[in-house]
Amino acid sequence: MGMSAARRLAPMLANLQRIIAIELLAACQGIDLLAPLRTGPESQRAVNIVRAVSPMLEADRSLSPDIEAVANLIRNAAFDRVLQPQINK
Repeated sequence: MGMSAARRLAPMLANLQRIIAIELLAACQGIDLLAPLRTGPESQRAVNIVRAVSPMLEADRSLSPDIEAVANLIRNAAFDRVLQPQINK
């Protein structure tokens, strides 16, 4: 059973990365829509990372490329820089 579970792990991780990407995109959109209110500095760093590959949604468009771009950031540990100061405390 262990080998079967190991073989299923890669697709499950890819799906999880996309789910987290969608959540990040939704959170960033919400933060942008609440301007001029601002978020905390750590959250703003995460927003900046996402917005570097996915601009604010201002008109209806396919989000598939944005989801994949943010999932790629997750795969490449781009958000580790945001989380690292918290881990070392």
